[in-house]
Amino acid sequence: MLPLASSSTVAWPAHARPDPDTRWPGCSAATVVLAGLGTAFTVSLVGEFPLGEFVLFATAGWTGLCAVLNQALPGELFHRRYLWWLLACQGLALLAYMIADFSWQSAPKDMARGWGRMIFLGIDVIALAYLFSRSHLNFLWLLAAQLAGDLLAWLAYGARFDDSWKFGCGIPITYAVVALAAWTGPAGVALAALGLSAVHFAQDFRSVGGLCLLLAVAAGLQLFPAAVRRWLLPFGALAALALGAVLYQRALTESGEHRASRSDVDRSAMVQAAAEAFRHSPLIGHGSWFSRSEVYDEFVQIRDDKAKEADVGGFVGPNEEPEDVALHSQLLVALAEGGLFGGAFFFAYGAGLAWTLHELVLERRWRRDSGVRCLLLLFAVWHLFMSPFSGAHRVYIAMAVGLMLIVQAERTKQEVEP
Repeated sequence: MLPLASSSTVAWPAHARPDPDTRWPGCSAATVVLAGLGTAFTVSLVGEFPLGEFVLFATAGWTGLCAVLNQALPGELFHRRYLWWLLACQGLALLAYMIADFSWQSAPKDMARGWGRMIFLGIDVIALAYLFSRSHLNFLWLLAAQLAGDLLAWLAYGARFDDSWKFGCGIPITYAVVALAAWTGPAGVALAALGLSAVHFAQDFRSVGGLCLLLAVAAGLQLFPAAVRRWLLPFGALAALALGAVLYQRALTESGEHRASRSDVDRSAMVQAAAEAFRHSPLIGHGSWFSRSEVYDEFVQIRDDKAKEADVGGFVGPNEEPEDVALHSQLLVALAEGGLFGGAFFFAYGAGLAWTLHELVLERRWRRDSGVRCLLLLFAVWHLFMSPFSGAHRVYIAMAVGLMLIVQAERTKQEVEP
């Protein structure tokens, strides 16, 4: 059982508190390992629930009990103002969802799913803020366990669409290579990221291939003093863009354009449908899962038109039985479902991601975990615009929030390059 009193609030006097950046996690590590391993395995209730999220729910309850009994905030990360801004924005977004759902008279099941996503994300954030307060090393334990869970799920159930690299071992291998390369310094991470990018493009995992190029730029900038990094950043970004275009064209030549075109059609149709839904109703939104509006029908029609233009098939047509699918954009879907205020959390979240990447890439000294930190934040930026807001992604978002809080706590200790 986790200790009732956080060591940062009760058990140690101020002058003798152990540094949570190096403090051994103790039994809290077992909690994050369970949560991480269970994230890849889901059960269907009202929506898809990762098993690891139930561990986080119990941890959040324990966190509240600690706060009540000790009459103090249960960890150092709860003293970060950004955490409370995020939770306030989350509450505002939930209220916006409620207003939108009552306005559209959304189906009760869809209301439960929409409100649940907001509530459960807030619970996950609170739980990880507590666990990362126990020890900053818990971030690495959680990340390692989550990747191990992905591998176990792949071995147990196989990969979707028989693509073992994209939906199986590709991302865990990427993190493992970056973590090992970190022992050689930023130059080693930059070279490893370039190699990984070529592999991902060859395996038609274009999004991660592009993110690895950005990681190579971020690591390469660490070879220069902080004062000149911001001036070199545009040149590094242009070089990454040019190299990405070359690798992409080479991958298309070797694997053919059909698969890439099909993926592009599906994803671009989702983004366009969500963007148009927000444009049509920017204040109220269309309600949870668009159950009483025509957003999904418009998405199917847009996708059908794009598929015909690209000469690809295999999609459900406008007059066929609809799919139960989540549109792939956390920010745009929140805006489309809940209106401008429905996206409040993701506006604050995106601003935090931008600040944290700026801090790690342009201001900080290199650390051995800098590579995996930057990679996770780059994934979070991609997911913000191009991934659904459901299931395991709630845990991923909470992980990114926890990392941002850790970086802010480190900033307070002046861990920046002079």
